[in-house]
Amino acid sequence: MKCYRLLAVIVVTLVAAALFLASPAQAQATSIPILNPSFTIDKLPCSPGYNCEEPGITGWVVGPQTSLLKASTTQFSGVPSTGLYVAAIGTEYASGSILQTLGATVQANTTYALYVKVGARADYVFTGYVVTLLAGNVVLTSGHHATPVGGDFVTEAISYESGATPSQLGQPLQILITSTGNGQVDIADVVLYSAPTPPSSD
Repeated sequence: MKCYRLLAVIVVTLVAAALFLASPAQAQATSIPILNPSFTIDKLPCSPGYNCEEPGITGWVVGPQTSLLKASTTQFSGVPSTGLYVAAIGTEYASGSILQTLGATVQANTTYALYVKVGARADYVFTGYVVTLLAGNVVLTSGHHATPVGGDFVTEAISYESGATPSQLGQPLQILITSTGNGQVDIADVVLYSAPTPPSSD
């Protein structure tokens, strides 16, 4: 049953991405490179579990109370024996964050779709969170509607249409994920797509 729940999460994520890529408006969608999007570059030698973590995450600017965690089935259902790497954001003492500035920049008449796999540990209090897409340190769009239950992941999806004359034209895109309140949110995967916005029918 645990494996089925993890499989369901993966399927939902793939379906969401497939719908974006397959829709006529997004026929030319492309993936924007993100460094270490699944937090697997750094390898922790410890056995998976609550105490197998370290403060830094390659490719990301890591705020306080944030770490790389190699989770086990105690934290998330369906995790392989080798563990699952996640960005563990926040603790019972304070909130945390991860930030990455991408090589891609805001382009005119372009739609951006950001998908983030958000998890709630089974052995830790889940807190609120905000997923934000920025450019030049200015917020383009944000979301915080995914509500995972303990031990599982769900996908947060947000989108932004730049329009013909975006104020942040040419500014580097940024991804910011923060926790809110005292507790933890765990991130397992981050994906960003872009595609030409179709002309308005008006």
